[in-house]
Amino acid sequence: MTLFQRYTFRQALWPFLGAMAALTGLAVLTQSLSNLDLMAERGETALVLIYITVLAMPQVIALLLPIAVFLAVAISLNRLTSDSELTVAAAAGMSRFQRVSPFVRLAIYVVLLNLVINLFVQPASFREMRQQLFEIRTDLAASFMREGEFVPLGDQVTFYVREISDDSVLNDVFIVDRRTGQSAAYAARRGRIAATERGPVMLLEDGVRTQVDQSGVLTNLSFDSTKVELTVFVDNTASLFFKESDKFLSELLTPTPADIARAGGKDRLLAEGHYRLSAPLYSLAFALIALAAYMSGEHRRIGYGRNLIIAGASAVILRLVGFGVQAAAESDDGMNAVQYLVPLLGIAVAIAIIGRPRRRAPRPAASPAQLAEA
Repeated sequence: MTLFQRYTFRQALWPFLGAMAALTGLAVLTQSLSNLDLMAERGETALVLIYITVLAMPQVIALLLPIAVFLAVAISLNRLTSDSELTVAAAAGMSRFQRVSPFVRLAIYVVLLNLVINLFVQPASFREMRQQLFEIRTDLAASFMREGEFVPLGDQVTFYVREISDDSVLNDVFIVDRRTGQSAAYAARRGRIAATERGPVMLLEDGVRTQVDQSGVLTNLSFDSTKVELTVFVDNTASLFFKESDKFLSELLTPTPADIARAGGKDRLLAEGHYRLSAPLYSLAFALIALAAYMSGEHRRIGYGRNLIIAGASAVILRLVGFGVQAAAESDDGMNAVQYLVPLLGIAVAIAIIGRPRRRAPRPAASPAQLAEA
């Protein structure tokens, strides 16, 4: 790149980074608000909330990249045009392609970044997020244990825990269990939830079991350790499985019969796979559309506001059409090719507008002498 091209590239890079930072911050705030139930209902810490939010961000960032590229190109071109720097570069002999190449270079870098996120970062991040959410939602201690509160589970069982330590040890546990038809109460110094082949159980240590038998006699039995079955409180339908957004490209394009059955059809998996490959093209399309708004004609002293509004509307329509085609491809395998055609069409039209020849200046009117000679 020439000195001017490196300068132009930096002028576009910094607005891109700023736009991504602002848009990502807004997305993080929105995503964290949607995950507040993890703290309100599950009793998780703020660190867990932040971790889950960060794991969900790659997909959001991939959606924001084309918008950030469009804003970066528009902002930098507006400044370069206002200061007549592009006009000076044209007067110095730089071709139109040489002037727009730094913006195209930035867009290509973003396309590659978007592709890496779609193919590798997003599935790895979403798998970890799915695992974390599954563990949180199947964590019995977080589901119904509340420190210092009597928590009823139906009409037959009541739990009380004075304290839950950081290593998931339950201190001073009290349980009232009427499921067997005979009222029994457990009071233990410590407790811990453990997984067994039959399901989760609560292991109680150093306690007393008090029970009223069928004849109405109250009995107390001290124990060093005992267990209370908790299988009835677990949702047996809950299971860990990965959705289409969690799978790698090879799993989407060559799915197993189990994946096809779980997704409800092979078309859904193929649509997701081709979307991962075609979506990065929108970054290049958006950059060229913004370039077309400024490079489509002669220098306009009144500004490019009207052109920019048309370009922004065109970019939004192009992306909405892309989403519609993706949805249609989930039920029609033939629409997957159209997922590539939509951004490629936007790229082709933008290049045609940028590369079209400028209008020729009108010929001056003939003088009276020239008219007389004619």
